[in-house]
Amino acid sequence: MNKRTFVKKGMLAAALAMEPVSLFPFGQINGYSTEWPIVDTHMHLWDLSVMDYPWLEGRGQPLERNYLLQDYREATINSPVSKMVFVECGRAPEQYLREVDWVRGLSEEDPRIAGMVAYFPLEKGTAGLGAMEEMAQRDIVRGIRKPFLPENPGYIQGIALLRKFQWVCEVNIGPGQLRDFLDLVKKFPEQVFILDHMANPDIRNQDWRVWAKALKPFAPIEQVHCKVSGMLTHASENWRLSDLQPYFDTVLEVFGPERLFYGGDWPVVLRAGSLYQWMTTFYALSQALSPEEKKKLFYRNAELVYRV
Repeated sequence: MNKRTFVKKGMLAAALAMEPVSLFPFGQINGYSTEWPIVDTHMHLWDLSVMDYPWLEGRGQPLERNYLLQDYREATINSPVSKMVFVECGRAPEQYLREVDWVRGLSEEDPRIAGMVAYFPLEKGTAGLGAMEEMAQRDIVRGIRKPFLPENPGYIQGIALLRKFQWVCEVNIGPGQLRDFLDLVKKFPEQVFILDHMANPDIRNQDWRVWAKALKPFAPIEQVHCKVSGMLTHASENWRLSDLQPYFDTVLEVFGPERLFYGGDWPVVLRAGSLYQWMTTFYALSQALSPEEKKKLFYRNAELVYRV
């Protein structure tokens, strides 16, 4: 393997429903070519008047306020984002179906929201099948994410049901949980799994060796994919590109360009910088890839795996 647009503010939903590539007068972002669209596989929005978000209480700024569709549009006004995958936002667990319906409404306003990774209480096991079928009627759902419970029998049973709906299983874990995740993955050889945020390496404290060693066993396991996201929030305040490059190069080596996606992690990224800053960093990290590899990383992989 060789290691080596603009969405106008207030664009009408009818225009957004057009063929994505035709929407963007591609140019450059900070000197990097925006020749191809990008699918943002990790975006959040929340409205504190619609749902409850216990994890946000006491967080303060910048996160403890509403983040609505217009905020994301403004944050990506100079970016070639053609499609988005909404990822569940940690609302109160019992409100998970309300979140799905809310996101469906957002997708009618902006059809670039082409899919959603929803929350579901997988620990219900087979007893949750009826509720899964009800959720599946909302055709925007493409996968499920919930806290990692590898020792919970119901959780294991719940994962076994996902293929019935062609849903991916998305996990947000740290390096210390990768061994248990590997054992879980081996139980479901036909289930697609996605690692959020590159398994959250501690870039700030330069844990590259420990993290990379834990990640490498996934190289031959083709059903596991990885999001290139969350890097800025795990780096030190004074990070440099050279601090991030080994982490990008590692996931590229482990997963190849066929199993990686771009994720913006809006608005959580605001804890460390702007979404625009992260996108330009992503472009810089991926400059050594060939054009075909970039196309896979930027949009083709996401369109295939998330069916968007």
